[in-house]
Amino acid sequence: MYFGLTVTIRAIAIFLLLLTILWLDTGTAQPRIAVIVHPDSSFTDLSQKQVVDIYMGRLLSLPNNHIPLPLDQQGGSPLREHFYETLTEKPLAQINAYWARLMFSGRATPPRMLPDSFSVLQAVSQNRDAIGYVEEDKVTAAVRVLFYIE
Repeated sequence: MYFGLTVTIRAIAIFLLLLTILWLDTGTAQPRIAVIVHPDSSFTDLSQKQVVDIYMGRLLSLPNNHIPLPLDQQGGSPLREHFYETLTEKPLAQINAYWARLMFSGRATPPRMLPDSFSVLQAVSQNRDAIGYVEEDKVTAAVRVLFYIE
């Protein structure tokens, strides 16, 4: 009788452990991010490195003499954090410190910050030199996707 109870308790414990693992695994999934531009933008093949350089203030104009207008998401948004950590492989706090140094020295200004993905979509759809990022499921026909970030 005790043997059957022990097997049942073990089976329940294993089942709960597997449920916990599955729950933790799905809880950490990040949405894909679409890097977007205006449909008629001259930015046709920007590489991921060029996008990093634009968002870090290191690339102020492109070979075609167009000046990109990077649009950023609200300061503490998880999307913004995921965007910068994936592209730069640095924590958001380090990115914020980087921009604070550049602004203090007067060498550069950070990307224009907008409150949400809807605002970014609207601004990109109205400006040919704008570049932004939104969740994949928010992309509309009013913008063109350059690439996706996992």
